[in-house]
Amino acid sequence: MNKSIKYPIAAAVALAVFAGGAYLLLGRSAGIAFADVRQQIEQAQTVTLTATAEMKGMDKPVIAKMYFKSPGLTREEITAERNAATAADKVISIFDIPNQKGVSLVPGQRKALVYEFKDVPADVLARAKQKDLLDELKKAVAGEHEELGERTIDGQKAKGYRCKNAMKMTMDIWVNPSTGEPILVEQALPEGMGKVTMTDFVLNPDLADSLFDTRVPEGYEVESQTIDFNVQEDDLIKGLSLLVKYCGGVFPKSLMPTPELIEQLKKAKIPQEESKEFGAHLSKMMAFQLRTMQGGEFVYAGDGVKLGDNTTPILWYKAKDAETYRVIYGDLHAEDAETAPERSASQPETESP
Repeated sequence: MNKSIKYPIAAAVALAVFAGGAYLLLGRSAGIAFADVRQQIEQAQTVTLTATAEMKGMDKPVIAKMYFKSPGLTREEITAERNAATAADKVISIFDIPNQKGVSLVPGQRKALVYEFKDVPADVLARAKQKDLLDELKKAVAGEHEELGERTIDGQKAKGYRCKNAMKMTMDIWVNPSTGEPILVEQALPEGMGKVTMTDFVLNPDLADSLFDTRVPEGYEVESQTIDFNVQEDDLIKGLSLLVKYCGGVFPKSLMPTPELIEQLKKAKIPQEESKEFGAHLSKMMAFQLRTMQGGEFVYAGDGVKLGDNTTPILWYKAKDAETYRVIYGDLHAEDAETAPERSASQPETESP
């Protein structure tokens, strides 16, 4: 992995998992005469699956073997090859949300990145404990759905359902018409980023606790990444200033670590000595966003705005119980406002980590 973007990506992944916002986990689907699907999913306490992400700007799909155990335990074995056991660049990320622990391991390099979460608000922690894939699927089966009919998948008959989640992303779920067990899930990612396909579902497998052990194996070189939720507006602005700097003086389309943004950061060739500082400020910026959205509002609309533009709002937020909005402009000064700015049709909608 390019060292210049190691820390920014690590911060983004950790926060996304903690928020329950990793794109692979955000879908809400629906399902069969629907009782059978609901019964299969609601009774599940563990699940394994294979997720294949085909993303804009990436030569190869990213493949992850994923393990979930309620409440709040996640393991992802990520590779660019179908046979993860032989992939030299395999990365294993484990998150124990109830105990606020996380680690990413690179076995081929004997390296580990340990995440430390600080000052996590109680409501964020409670939400994170519930926001795993099992929780999302259980909510999904209670939602509205559109029937897609039947198709054959790898020689097996399947019945399909479609719905849209809170982020207006469409997800199709195909299930065994006799049992209601998931066979295939197809998810379109926002902003034309690509798609994720989930297969190889196993509900209620026996998963050993050791799979979710966040302790670093002996012999690994260890680095730490602190994700501090005790953040202020100054932290947000500093993160924005570094991000726009490395994007050539123009605010990016999204604050999320999309393939397009990652590619921009690669081209920026961030010096190694600056990378860690950038990652720390980026994690603070994302933590500010996550904290604000717990009962509040956070909107980024800076796509294409040039640094120094003192008239165009790039971001505004309103904390829970606040009487006014805070609006940040293209020159990174902030003002109070009674109402939210109007957003042009070309600007993106509210996003969440």
